[in-house]
Amino acid sequence: MPYEIQKKPLKDKIASILMQRIIDGEISIGEKLKEAHLAKAFCVSQAPVREAIISLVAKGILEHTPNVGTHVKEYSKEETIEIYETREALELYACSHIGKMENLDLMKDTYDKMLKSAKKNDIKSFVVYDQYFHELLVKCCNNCIITKLWREQYTKCSVQNLVKGFDSLPEDVALMHYSVIEAIEENSIEKCTVAIKQHYSVIIKNLKG
Repeated sequence: MPYEIQKKPLKDKIASILMQRIIDGEISIGEKLKEAHLAKAFCVSQAPVREAIISLVAKGILEHTPNVGTHVKEYSKEETIEIYETREALELYACSHIGKMENLDLMKDTYDKMLKSAKKNDIKSFVVYDQYFHELLVKCCNNCIITKLWREQYTKCSVQNLVKGFDSLPEDVALMHYSVIEAIEENSIEKCTVAIKQHYSVIIKNLKG
């Protein structure tokens, strides 16, 4: 069934749909994307499809191999660990700015929703709330570049988690976030730093097996 796209920018809408199709498993890891086929499905020219693909390559969701084509990127264990280590470093920097946190109530509400999603094993909702929770922390440092870098790293690992499955129980992961809330309530940079380090230590340990 063709996808009709009414509003601009087309490339952003196409990129969002492709991302969702990857998450939903309609486009599998390693599968090649053909511009002509997608352009026909979206009822558009190949130009916006090409731009959408280029944007997803830049985000690390797709991978282009010369003379072979573009496919959904699969990260190795080592690459995935590096992504989480990068996220950890950015969040540890944000911890030093928790005194500027303006949305603690929103963070608590997000945590509650994340935990409920985890208990229902609703992974898609869990990932949405997990991203929002961490992004609220990162935004404490009021640095748009750091926030953008963090979001790019989160996008990479969230897609892999949704497609390949979590290595940890979602509820266990969700519960680890409460110590961050407690640290912010106490305005304790030290406790927040410890909480973030413990959080990523568990994730990376699971990845290493």
